[in-house]
Amino acid sequence: MATEVTLSPFEFAASVYEACDSMDEERFAAFLAEDCVFVYANAAPVIGRVAAAASVKSFMALIARIKHTLLEVWQCDDVIVSRMQVTYTRKDGTTLTVPAMTTWRMRQREISEYLIYVDVSSLFT
Repeated sequence: MATEVTLSPFEFAASVYEACDSMDEERFAAFLAEDCVFVYANAAPVIGRVAAAASVKSFMALIARIKHTLLEVWQCDDVIVSRMQVTYTRKDGTTLTVPAMTTWRMRQREISEYLIYVDVSSLFT
C-alpha cells in the first residue's frame, strides 16, 4: 500500500523557493497549475505555466543569482502566505537584499495563483 507524504506549508514553500533559487525555470514551473496566474511585483499578470516559466527565465537572465531566506509561512484554507528576505546578486557581483511576501492560492497540490509582493526598483539602478 502506497502512502502519500504531505509536506507542511513551510516545507512546501521551502521546496518552491529552492527550485526558484536553482534558477531552473522548468523546475520552478513544476509547482504551478497549467492555468496559473503569476504576478511578479507590479508587472502585468502572466497566465499559464508555460508563460510563467518564460517570464521567470527572462528575469533570471538579468541577474547572476537569487536566494530566498524563508522566515514565516501561514496557511488558511487554500491560501499559503510566505514572508522572506530575498537576496539578488547582480551580474557585477553586487547584491540587494529586500523583504518580500508571496500569496499562493492552491488547487490540489499546485499553485493556481502566485502573487509576489516585493520592491526591486533599486535592483537595476
